[in-house]
Amino acid sequence: MKKCQRILAFAFSLAIAGIASAQSSESLLKKLVEKKVLTEAEAAELRNEANAENATKPNSWVDSITFKGDLRLRYEMKHQEWAAGSQSSRNRFRYRFRYGAIADLQNDMKVGFRIASGSTSNPISTNQSLDDAGHNDSLNIDQAYAQWSRDGFTVMGGKMPNHSKTGWMISSGLIDTDYTPEGAELHYGLDAGGLPLGLHGGWHSISESAHADDGMLIGQLTTEHTLSSNTALKLGLGSYWLYNAEPTGRGGFWFNGISAGNSETSGNKVASNFNPYFVDAALTYKGWARPVKFSAMYLNNPAAAASSEDTGYSLGVKYGSAKKAGEWEIGYEWRHLEQDSTWHGLTDSDFGAFGARNIAGSNGNKYYNGTNVEGSLIKGRYQLYDNVKLGFGWGITDAIKNDVSGTDKTTHRFSFDVIFSF
Repeated sequence: MKKCQRILAFAFSLAIAGIASAQSSESLLKKLVEKKVLTEAEAAELRNEANAENATKPNSWVDSITFKGDLRLRYEMKHQEWAAGSQSSRNRFRYRFRYGAIADLQNDMKVGFRIASGSTSNPISTNQSLDDAGHNDSLNIDQAYAQWSRDGFTVMGGKMPNHSKTGWMISSGLIDTDYTPEGAELHYGLDAGGLPLGLHGGWHSISESAHADDGMLIGQLTTEHTLSSNTALKLGLGSYWLYNAEPTGRGGFWFNGISAGNSETSGNKVASNFNPYFVDAALTYKGWARPVKFSAMYLNNPAAAASSEDTGYSLGVKYGSAKKAGEWEIGYEWRHLEQDSTWHGLTDSDFGAFGARNIAGSNGNKYYNGTNVEGSLIKGRYQLYDNVKLGFGWGITDAIKNDVSGTDKTTHRFSFDVIFSF
């Protein structure tokens, strides 16, 4: 009878080991030993058999799903002064919520999705302002894509992650880091005589209608080189072509006809052709107490309608790295974007110099990003815990060329963040 009990317990324990966690199985074995249903030797044998079975059992793709999200709480203040002592300030609280998952299908394919706060009318921001009487806010599909990778190739399609997450090297001044392009991309990595190279190409849908299908073709070559044990250099050379969005064409763009300091006319058509080339560089040095990173970007649009407004550049430095609890970083960047240097519809949503009074037809106390802007960005981060970060930002910007009234003044924009990652 006792032998029969041990055999039944042994079989039962094997079944439990296959469906329960290792901790639960171990607790069961200890209990069976305490009740003298199993001996220590039989329990040890059971552990070995269960471990061997789990080691040879292939994992299901369901087990490879990873989830990730973040919540950012922000206070923001924008201040702009005009002639004759008039001024405008806007104070608001905002949040950004994002949550998504990536499933590894274990056949060189992955599928990912992410939902995010914000509106469906602004592709370069997922912020939601606290500006109503507690009304429910919407969640939108921010990413929904599939990718296949093998032998250095990666093919992606759908609503894809931002360029900063997929191997590109593109300044946020050129394309906002909240932008998740729709279309298809191809990436290829190779080693050219010890020099790693990345080839990147993509088609992004911009607007589709019965009148015209507007899109963007973009490509870039990236490389990086370790100069010493403490120094690394990364470079990128790329270009994009915004097609079917000719000055006389019909554009389905999302800037609502606002034209001051931007590359669009009041008729919601682009004011210039766009096929800029851009060069990015980053030099990182880790020989000091904290790492320091120098960055630079230059762009030029040879198809600009006004040849004198075709250039942009940025120079930046960051000291420190806020990734683990107790770490901090601080950075400074100077950015200059002439009106026709790049298409304003993708530029950094936090970088602008245009209030409502600057733009004919505007209403309310607004703040607009775009081109025809230059100024400083100061940012700081402190990693309070491994999953909680504090942030500060200060933008000091001016219009490069004033509007017809000549009343543009310096714009200040402050932000204070608390970011939770999970």
